[in-house]
Order: sequence, then C-alpha cells, then structure tokens
Amino acid sequence: MTERCRTIKTQMKDQATEFHKKYIVLDSLNAVYPKDFNEQFVTNLRAGGTSCIHVTIPDVECFSITRVVHELAGWFSRLRQLEASGIRLATTVKEIRKVKDEGAITVILGSQGAGFLGLDLSTLDFFFRLGMRTMQPTYQQRNQFGSGCSERTDDGLSNLGIDWVGEMNRLGMVISISHAGYRTSLDVIQTSKNPVIFSHSNPRSLCEHPRNITDDQIKACAEKDGVVGLSALTMFVSAGKKVAEQTVEDYVNHIDYVVQLVGADHVGIGLDCSDGDYYTPERIMEERRLLTGLTSKHVREVEDIFLRSGRDRIDSYELHTPWLKDASQVPIITEALLRRGYSEQELKKILGENFLRVFERVWGN
Repeated sequence: MTERCRTIKTQMKDQATEFHKKYIVLDSLNAVYPKDFNEQFVTNLRAGGTSCIHVTIPDVECFSITRVVHELAGWFSRLRQLEASGIRLATTVKEIRKVKDEGAITVILGSQGAGFLGLDLSTLDFFFRLGMRTMQPTYQQRNQFGSGCSERTDDGLSNLGIDWVGEMNRLGMVISISHAGYRTSLDVIQTSKNPVIFSHSNPRSLCEHPRNITDDQIKACAEKDGVVGLSALTMFVSAGKKVAEQTVEDYVNHIDYVVQLVGADHVGIGLDCSDGDYYTPERIMEERRLLTGLTSKHVREVEDIFLRSGRDRIDSYELHTPWLKDASQVPIITEALLRRGYSEQELKKILGENFLRVFERVWGN
C-alpha cells in the first residue's frame, strides 16, 4: 500500500468515526441476549458509535404469553442495572434524539413473532403499555396470523392477521416482516395504513436464501415509504463464498443493491449480530432441529469442523460475521460506503434517519 493510499484510508476511517459521533446510528435488529448485555457490550456500542439498538423479546416464535412476560421482566431488570452506564429505554423518537444528545444509548423493545398474543388482540395493548414498539406477525413458521418464510405454502394473512395489522396501526406500533412469507408480507404492506419495515432482510437477487426477500417485496415496502434494514449474517450475504472469505464489501454490496433499486431513503442497518454470544455443540444440534432451513451450507461446514474439533464453544462471529467481531467495529461499514462515494446526507439517512422517519410517523412523535 502506498503512502497516499494509507493517508486516504486513515482519512476515511476518521471521517466514519466522526459521522458516528455526529449522527444517530440505529441498528434495527441487534440479536444481543440479556446475559451478554453487559458493561463490555455497552463499551463496544460506544466505541462503534451506535446510539440506538432494537432488541426483541422473544427472539423466535413463542406461544406462551407467560414466558414473554417473564423475558420482559428480565430485560427490564438488566436495563435498570445499566442505567448508570448510559442505557435508556426509548418509546419515542424524541427520546432517541434527546438521549443521543446526552451521549447515552437507547434501546427499543420489540418481538419477532406474535404467536404469544393468542386469539385475543386486546393483549397487544398490554405489551404496548409495557414499552414494546415493534412486532412481526410470525417468525419463520405459520401461526394464527399468517405464514413465515420457511413454510412450504403461504396463504397470506388470516382474518385475524388482518385485524392484527389494524390493531398495530391503531396503537402506533411498527410492523416488521423480515420473517414473514412472501404473500403474507405483501398482504401486510397492502393492509397497513402505515409504512412497514424489513428490520433485517437482504435481497434474494444477491443471495438465494428463503429468509431473503425479492425485488417485489423491496419495491412494495419502499412504495409504502418503508425501510429495509440489511443483515450482516453470512448466510444471508453470500451463497457462493465460504464464511471466512466474506468481507464488509460483500455486505455493502447489499446496501448498494437496495439503494440502486429503490433509493437511499429506504435503506437502513439491521445487523442481526450478537456481541458475546457463542454456540456449544448442544446448541448447534438443537437449532438444526428447530430451525431447519435457516442456515446455509457454508455455515454448516464451519459448524461441522467445530463439532469434530473437540472444542466446547465457538463464538457467534466465527459463524456469522467474520469481518465484524463486535459492535465496536461497526464504523467499517461507513468507511466502505465512503469508499463507494456515498454522500454525507445519504449516510445520515442509511445510518438511522430513515428508520426514525418511519418510527416518527407510526409512533406519532
């Protein structure tokens, strides 16, 4: 590398760091678990300049309302413990902006499935009052509201699902459809009076995977003034490259694709990463049983090597984000976008303002 190249690289790194200090950086799906939401994670978020994250309770489909309430209680306890470190629960865009100005970090609560609501939609109001501000209708499989993206068939929203969309609109909760099936997702977009989001989804045109979304879905979301958050997980980024070969450039290819398809106003960041998380052999085998079709052949190759190695654990980033070890490294995404010529205004939108636009319209502030 020439001296001039090193200088340019340093300048872009510094510029990316400054952008993260200046603007709101919002991760629309952070897969952190309460056990890993600790002082080190907060330090990583600060180092990377992330000012707002969306976490989900539960993170998979669950049909037990008791379990969800229990998990929420655990989250409230953990967030309270970290208040002194500058962690705040947010339910309005005003709070997100205010906390950013104060140098603290906000957390948005949501759910990746709605099965736990049962057949009584009045329970949705209960979770809204507890601070939930986003929800998906279904996670991967079929439930009482519609079909997930892993189902063999997809009949779209049920009658109760249509009512669920109406109640989400009435309360002012953001609907995400990253795990919904093709027809179910389009039904949600058509039925909702508000914009909807794909909180962590990637274009299937770049990586063939049942969890990724088609150009039709991306366009329909954008036409409703929604936003697509791009996931960094290897299984959704490249079907052709081995896990260890993937780089930030492969991820940014997905951002580029959606920007070129529908414009920079409809693109965001939804990394789906989890600092501190790890897999044991038992966890890998259990997820293979429960989440059939969610992984990729390249991830399974790494898992197989690990299972034969005799090691007792493998860090999550080794399987899913080899170029992004933790939240402290998020500015390398902005560096990559700068190298591709994105303007400051475009970066401001992609880093967080696009999602804030949707949240403000739906939440009403």
